Amino acid sequence: MNMKNLQTENTLIELQDLFHDLEPRLMRLSLKYQKTTWDAEDAVSETMVQVLAKIELFEGKSSLSTWIYSICVNKNLEILRKKKTYFEHMKKYFFHNVLQRHSSEGEFSLLNEDFQQSLGKLDEDERSVFLLSVYEELPQKQIAEILDMSLSNVKVKLHRGRKKLMSSLGDYLK
Repeated sequence: MNMKNLQTENTLIELQDLFHDLEPRLMRLSLKYQKTTWDAEDAVSETMVQVLAKIELFEGKSSLSTWIYSICVNKNLEILRKKKTYFEHMKKYFFHNVLQRHSSEGEFSLLNEDFQQSLGKLDEDERSVFLLSVYEELPQKQIAEILDMSLSNVKVKLHRGRKKLMSSLGDYLK
């Protein structure tokens, strides 16, 4: 066995040990980005595959675990960007888990329906920014990364979306 093969084998063993230690933390991180366990598991798996494929590019400017975390964050953001149905998932989640719980109350049920209609009238970017900001409580900087828009654009879309919702739901606020 030559020296290069021995180094590669040692590196793989070290990575295997590190993955074993980091996997639960990467999974918790991914679950904060993704809404399903499957998507979170995909993000963690893709992270590990990319680490193995790109380990020779690791420059050592940070710790190996920090580098792996940054890959995991980027994988999660990549998955979110690729999901064209992400907004629809958020809308369904919000509707089924928040609004449906209180639908037996008369006026609140009407508000739910009117809110859903008003939300549906927002353009896609305004809806996405509103849901990610208000119901997922994500920081605006992260929303900008997820939706691939500037921070100032996120602020404008959030302001416009809120203004349109307030205008269309004004009767409930009197």
